[in-house]
Amino acid sequence: MAVATQLSESYLWSLKQVSLNCSSGVRLAEVNLEIPQGFTAIMGYSGAGKTSLLNLLVNFESPDLGTVTRIGQQFASEPVLELFWVPHSLGLWPQYTVQDHLTLVHPQLETQQEHIDDLLRAFRLTAVRDQYPAQLSQGEASRLAIARALASQAKVLVMDEPLVHVDQAHWPLYWQTIRRHCQKNNTSIVFSTHLPELVLREAQHVICLDEGKVVYAGDVDDLYYAPPSYQIGTFLGSLNDLSMISDHAGLKINRHEASLVRPEQLIVEKDQHGLWEVQQSAFSGSIEEVETIHQQTKTEQTFYHRPARAELQKGDRVSVRLLMLLLCLFIGFGCDSDSAPKLNFSEIKQWSVPSEGIKIPAPRSVNVGPNDDLYVLDNAGRVLVYNSSNELIRQWKMPEYDVGKPEGVCFLRNGQIAVADTHYHRVVFFDEQGNVQKMLGEYGEGPSQFIYPVSVVQDPAGNIYVCEYGNNDRVQKFSEEGEYLLEFGKVGTAPGEFQRPAGMLWHKGKIYVSDAINNRIQVFSDDGTFLEILGTKTGGIPLYYPYDIAIDRVNEELYIVEYGAGRVTKTNLEGRVLGRFGKTGTNQGEFITPWGLTVNSKEELFVADTGNRLIVKLIP
Repeated sequence: MAVATQLSESYLWSLKQVSLNCSSGVRLAEVNLEIPQGFTAIMGYSGAGKTSLLNLLVNFESPDLGTVTRIGQQFASEPVLELFWVPHSLGLWPQYTVQDHLTLVHPQLETQQEHIDDLLRAFRLTAVRDQYPAQLSQGEASRLAIARALASQAKVLVMDEPLVHVDQAHWPLYWQTIRRHCQKNNTSIVFSTHLPELVLREAQHVICLDEGKVVYAGDVDDLYYAPPSYQIGTFLGSLNDLSMISDHAGLKINRHEASLVRPEQLIVEKDQHGLWEVQQSAFSGSIEEVETIHQQTKTEQTFYHRPARAELQKGDRVSVRLLMLLLCLFIGFGCDSDSAPKLNFSEIKQWSVPSEGIKIPAPRSVNVGPNDDLYVLDNAGRVLVYNSSNELIRQWKMPEYDVGKPEGVCFLRNGQIAVADTHYHRVVFFDEQGNVQKMLGEYGEGPSQFIYPVSVVQDPAGNIYVCEYGNNDRVQKFSEEGEYLLEFGKVGTAPGEFQRPAGMLWHKGKIYVSDAINNRIQVFSDDGTFLEILGTKTGGIPLYYPYDIAIDRVNEELYIVEYGAGRVTKTNLEGRVLGRFGKTGTNQGEFITPWGLTVNSKEELFVADTGNRLIVKLIP
C-alpha cells in the first residue's frame, strides 16, 4: 500500500506521463491525470486500459514510465484503513465464510457485529453468512466483495467493475447502500464500468479511456451536456449528431454544442408534412432509435429520442423538434433565433476565487446579500463573501463536501445563509460567520426529503422554496421554521413538469423556475399552481439549457443564464426578449458553462462562469 503524500486535500492521485507496457504492446500511454476526491468513474471499452489504470492506483503494478503519486491525509491519530481494493477477480478468501470476510476487515470490535449484520441484510447475504466463496453464486460473490470493502471503513475504495454480475434490477439498491456509506464516512470511490446509466446516477467525475489513452477527464455533467466530440460524448450514451444535416435541412448550427444533442433534447414526431421518412424504429423502453431518410436529399440519419411509448413505424413521415430552442424549430423548415439585440455594458470585471491547494476552483452559484455583499459557492465546497468592492471579506467550508459540492446559495431575511447542499440531500443554514445553525431535509422522495436540491429562494413572508432534481424533480415549500407546506411539479416534459429544475426566483406572488433540460422558464403562483411557460404569449424564448434566473427589481426585468449557449438573456416579465450578451468562449465577454447569476441594487449583473473559473461582473 502506498504511503500517503500530503500535496492537496482535493485529490487522491496524481499521474504524470504514465505508460504501462505489455508483451503485445502498450496498455497505457502518456497518462496525465489528477483524480479528485468524491465518486470517480473510469470508462472505456474492453481493452481500453481500465483495469490497468486501477492496478497502478493500488500499487498492484508499477508504471514503465512516469510517476503515480498517492495524495491524501495521514490518519495516524485513528485506526483508519487508507485504501481498499476490489479487483475484477473479487479477491475472496476461499478458507473463510461470508461473515468471516466482513469480520476480519472491520476495525472496531465494539460495534462490529451490529454493523456486519446491517451489511449482510443490505446486500442480501444473511441466508449465506456461514457459506464459503465456492458455495456462492456469482451475484452473491460480487455482493460479498462490496460488503467487505464497506466493512473495512477505508477512506478510499477502488473497485473494478463492481456488481458486474448483479442483475440491473437490483444494483440501484446496492449502490444506494454504497452511496449512503460513503456520505456517512466521508469515503471516496474510484470505480471502473462500461454502463453509462451507472456513471450518470452515481459519479461526479469521469475518466474516459480509449486504447490506453485518456480522451476525457472531468465532470460527468460537462461530458453529458457539452461533450467535446461525438465519439467522446457517446461514452455516456446515445447522442444525436446534427452537424451533417444542418446545411440541407435549413438549420445553421455553428457550435458543436448545438449539433450534439441528447435524446431528451430532441423530439421525433409524426408529421404528414415532415421531410423525414422512417425506415426502421426500435424502442428500448427509454430511448427510441429511429432510422430515417430525408425525402429531398435522400440522406440517411438516425435519431435518438425519449418518447413516452413507441408509436413510430416504417413509412411514417416525421419532423424533428429541438427542445433546446423551444420555438417552431423543425429540421427541414428553419428558423432564425439570433435576432435579439445585444446587451451593452460599460465595463466588465472578472476575477478568480482563491486557490485550493494546487487547484483554482470554479464558482457555481452567486447571490446578493445586504449592502450588496456577494455570496459565492464554488466547487471546492466553500462559501465566499465579497464586499461591493469585490474584496473577499470572509469564507467558510460546508460541513461535508467530498461526496459532492453544493449548488445554490440564498441570503435570508433573518440574516442566515441557506445553501442547497446538493449531494448531501439537505439545506444547511449558516449565520453570517459561517456557523451552522440548522439543517433541513434528508435523503428520500417524501415531504421534507430531497434527492438533489439545487436552489433555495425566500418570499417576503419568510416561506422558503427548494427545488431538486434526480428523478424526483419538484419544488417544495416550507415555512421559515422549516415546516413542510406543499410541493409542486414532477418529472416530465408537459407544462408544470420538470427535467432538472435549477435556478428559481420569487417576484410578486410568482415563482419562476429554470427548467433546464426542457429549455424553458416555468411560472407558478406561490401556492404551486402552474401559470405559464414564460414567453408563450410573446412568441417563445429560444433557450439552450437555462440554469439560473435573476431579476432587476428596479426595472422589473429578468436575466436568464444559459449553460449550453454561454450567454445571458434579458426579458421582460411577459417573456419578450430584450437582448442577449455573450457566447461560448474564453475571451472577455464570453462564457463556458455559466452556472449562476444575480443582480444587485445598482443593477450590476454577476455571472458564475464555471467553465472559465471566473466571477464576472457586468456593469451597466
